[in-house]
Amino acid sequence: MRKPKETCMSQPRWHLFAAVALTLVPLCGMAADPGITKDEIRIGTIQDLSGPLAAYSKETLNGMNMRIGESNAAGGVAGRKIKLLVEDSGYDTKKAMLAAQKLSQSDGIFAVAGSMGTTIALTTEQVFMDAGVVNLFPLGSARGLYEPPEMKFAFSVPYFQQGKAIVKALNASHADRKWCSLVQDDDLGSELMAGVDAAMKPIGKTIGERTTYKRGATDFSSQVARLKGAGCDTVVLGTTLRETVGTLNEAKKIGFAPQFVATSAAYTHLLAKLGGPVAEGLLASHSATQPYADEGPAQARAWFAAYKAKYNEDPGQFAVMGYGIMDWTIKTLEKVGPNLTTKRFVETLESSSFPRDKLGFDTMTFTKTKHLGSEGVRVSQMKNGKWLPITDFVAP
Repeated sequence: MRKPKETCMSQPRWHLFAAVALTLVPLCGMAADPGITKDEIRIGTIQDLSGPLAAYSKETLNGMNMRIGESNAAGGVAGRKIKLLVEDSGYDTKKAMLAAQKLSQSDGIFAVAGSMGTTIALTTEQVFMDAGVVNLFPLGSARGLYEPPEMKFAFSVPYFQQGKAIVKALNASHADRKWCSLVQDDDLGSELMAGVDAAMKPIGKTIGERTTYKRGATDFSSQVARLKGAGCDTVVLGTTLRETVGTLNEAKKIGFAPQFVATSAAYTHLLAKLGGPVAEGLLASHSATQPYADEGPAQARAWFAAYKAKYNEDPGQFAVMGYGIMDWTIKTLEKVGPNLTTKRFVETLESSSFPRDKLGFDTMTFTKTKHLGSEGVRVSQMKNGKWLPITDFVAP
């Protein structure tokens, strides 16, 4: 595991200069890890402000800023206010690399948190690691975002584990299924199907018909026709929002009505708006829960109302994730207290557990060897335009 860098007080050579210790100690006391002053903690994030995921980033930043605002209004963490520095990737890896270099080198951030997109997070993580910047809870679903357990922590369950959990949950309710799949021909699809296959092997199941599409495709007629011809009654979808709606519309067009089950890539309140009636009945796995004004526990409804009052719009699950990301970060900072260093922060987070909260996250537990908070996912179904959970958190 890569060790967080030490401040000068913790370097092993310092005792050799005992004769001038009284001079050195005050100087070292003035030194601090990047992004920390007596009044401020600088945290960076890379978001898509101008590309295809801009709507998701807008929600994410709203949630992050809402939690930061609560902390700062209460006096900050040990007297330090949190300052969020935002850079735009446009969902482009080259722009993201430049953003990472600026945040870690020019801006001198303490941590990067909640960066948008698996590819963006994977591309930039080495830049932050080399700079000694801890990487917190990116909005991406890949094992490389927390393995090996170095200076990076994650909460979003990778598609591999989601695939395993989907099979486990659906097989428990109906074992006699003819499984098929339609997935994006990239890491999303391959990771998801690797998990599905891993879960099917011990129960003697296989995928009957496998279909794929290229990223950016808009015509799914041939894939859906193949799935219908194969007699599939359960179809795993490794699709994002637009492609999910396109697939469901095509299925309705040709009278094909299996049980479709998607992943967190399609689990969004926007699906009901874009898909309308064809989205009804869709299942999806997810770790963050979509809030509603009139559903869920009282604390969740109160949070929904507070968000809407602040931003004049309903929160989606990306707002929930943004808020959660900063909540775990702030709670860890509070545990560390006034003597904040990167090393102390990492060690504190590695011994922290955050119980299930008002926003519906599973318990998040971190150790020195476990930097993914939870592997559990729920399965929800779209009913009357709302996502309603049909399972508790399922471990893969």
